[in-house]
Amino acid sequence: MEISTEHIDFIRTDIQRKGLTMQDLVDSILDHICCTIEEDPNADFDTAYQKALTAFGEDELTQIQEETIRLLIQKREITMKKTMYILGYVAAFLSTTGLLLKLQHWPGAAIMLTLGIALLNFGFLPMYFYNNYKKAQAN
Repeated sequence: MEISTEHIDFIRTDIQRKGLTMQDLVDSILDHICCTIEEDPNADFDTAYQKALTAFGEDELTQIQEETIRLLIQKREITMKKTMYILGYVAAFLSTTGLLLKLQHWPGAAIMLTLGIALLNFGFLPMYFYNNYKKAQAN
């Protein structure tokens, strides 16, 4: 079946009416539905459209959006945790190495110690406390 621009506009409006607000997700589901409709050459538009929607289920479109939002938030949290752990490792490494060099009176000790403490105070600790705050709010 050939899909016209009127059909595409109808599908987009119907998808948005069903509660989807994320534009990228609306475009992706619109593309999926259009491909499903085009696969059935003998059916009329209304029948093929209803068949394509039943593949998602009744309330599946809003559940797909909720799951997408949850996964995007989870991805951000994982990235933040990785950054936090790397900053913590680098801060600890610079601080301990700077302290060791300071005890030996070697050059570069003050710079390493200062950078380590600065990374710890302005990088790792704010991210650590923010992460704990978010965990406490979730519980």
